[in-house]
Amino acid sequence: MSSHPDPYPDRRSHARAGRASGSRGHGGAVIRHLLSAAIAALALTAQPLAAQRPFYQVRGVVTDVELAPVPGVEVLIAGGSRTTTTDARGRFVLDSVPEGKVRLTVRRVGYLALHPTITVPQSPGDMLQIILLPFAQQLEPIQVDVPRRRGIFGVVGDTGYRALPGTTVELLGARRQVTTDSVGRFAFDDLKPDHFMLRVARPGYRTRLVGVDLTGAGREYSIFMHEERPGRAEWADTRPAIWALEDLSLRLAMEPKRNRMTRDELARYGTMALCDIPRIRALVRDQASVLIRGSDRMFGADLCAWSADQMDLIEWGGNACRVVGGVATRVLGNNCGPRGALRGRQQSGFVILWPRG
Repeated sequence: MSSHPDPYPDRRSHARAGRASGSRGHGGAVIRHLLSAAIAALALTAQPLAAQRPFYQVRGVVTDVELAPVPGVEVLIAGGSRTTTTDARGRFVLDSVPEGKVRLTVRRVGYLALHPTITVPQSPGDMLQIILLPFAQQLEPIQVDVPRRRGIFGVVGDTGYRALPGTTVELLGARRQVTTDSVGRFAFDDLKPDHFMLRVARPGYRTRLVGVDLTGAGREYSIFMHEERPGRAEWADTRPAIWALEDLSLRLAMEPKRNRMTRDELARYGTMALCDIPRIRALVRDQASVLIRGSDRMFGADLCAWSADQMDLIEWGGNACRVVGGVATRVLGNNCGPRGALRGRQQSGFVILWPRG
């Protein structure tokens, strides 16, 4: 068989050269791809670092309602891990706080926890001022509806479940008062549905205030009394408290219900901040003055710092000169004229908070 010369003598060499060239081209593409991926990865890791918010220090001081420093108070970012504690002068420095709106938790045993929202960073030289309210942790009263009876009934005992006969029980809003019998029981019969406050007092024990929202059915309460701490006066036994409670009794009897929220109404909102409750939201917008228990004014108070489940009763109004009782007017410093008119440019709107306890 004769052989014919290949008309394309360089075909094989070209094929080999093409394969070699293709391998080099593919390898170059792989290297370029890897380099691009590495650069992209570096860019991705660098981007969050550049986009992170800056961090700052927050400085402040914690006092009680009499402006005395409170040491040993824990201050932390709500839901976070950064925390600090106030020193002997009530001062604190919280590090690594992110920029923007930050919600804090401020707490110590014996005081009502506070949850203020602050803006970070602070202005140069600013010091956050936080005022804590004394709060005696006590057993919550047990409440039971009594469908077949109309009124408020109950028993008073100590934390060891021993009856306390001879305890004074005053019904604010009805101007009625009784003393517990030999087994610690009390009764207020034939009451119409309304809002009331029970004041339970006995020498040697902390006075209790319990809000009552009486509907159609009667209410039965078990109220526990805690012994007083030696050397410490309780607010409810002070003269300003006596005046404030007398005013409260008048307001409960005479002021419209639309100007207050009771324990039962507040319980529906659980841990919601007071400023988020629809009926109270307008008060925050108007920057109403805040009174604690009708006798202590809280300057610069933030209603968002307290929650609904911390309160027994909340009252409010647009003009302290028209509210029943004169303690709120005196504390607010309003100059009242004839028929409840304000004189001059005075702060008029107010909120009265009655914490549980």
